[in-house]
Amino acid sequence: MLIVALLLSFVIGSIPFGVLLGKMRGVDVRSVGSGNIGATNVWRALGPTFGVLAFACDVLKGVAGPVIGRLLIPDSDWGVAFCGIAAVAGHIFSPFLGFKGGKGISTSLGALFGLIPVVGIAAFALWAVVLAGTRMISAASIAACIALPFLAYFMRWPSPTPWPFFIVALLMGIFAFIKHIPNIKRIAAKTEPKIGAKKAA
Repeated sequence: MLIVALLLSFVIGSIPFGVLLGKMRGVDVRSVGSGNIGATNVWRALGPTFGVLAFACDVLKGVAGPVIGRLLIPDSDWGVAFCGIAAVAGHIFSPFLGFKGGKGISTSLGALFGLIPVVGIAAFALWAVVLAGTRMISAASIAACIALPFLAYFMRWPSPTPWPFFIVALLMGIFAFIKHIPNIKRIAAKTEPKIGAKKAA
């Protein structure tokens, strides 16, 4: 059942909701803005309504991974953890897009909600606070991924985080940080776009 759970998690994670939402408006989000299929680029290309929809869909498919794991292999923490990773991997390497995809931030958040809900909520709250202060989605994501392993280790309510789940949180944080290195360079150079900022003529 582990293989079945992993495949289902991967396939659900690979559904490119950002691309599908763009097609509803006659726009290929891969050809505009940053070219990313995630919620940030969908927001910039199609507006906040479609951006929020893309975010919600990507989060939900991340949640689906651990949920599938708990349904099919309920006695295996490692199996459930790997299902969370499979959902994120599906988003990043979608077979529907030639094994290309997005950065996996929203889907990782969803996987965290499925694995360690209290940590997912704390990471999202931190993301929202940093976003409000900087108006940069990338800065908010970077802050959340740096904090993620610490949140997973120290937030022990209602029970200690299982080691498989902590390791997944650690790997997600490291991978998300690496994916944001170009954004970090733009933030340092003060060229990273902000929400609500007018585009240069």
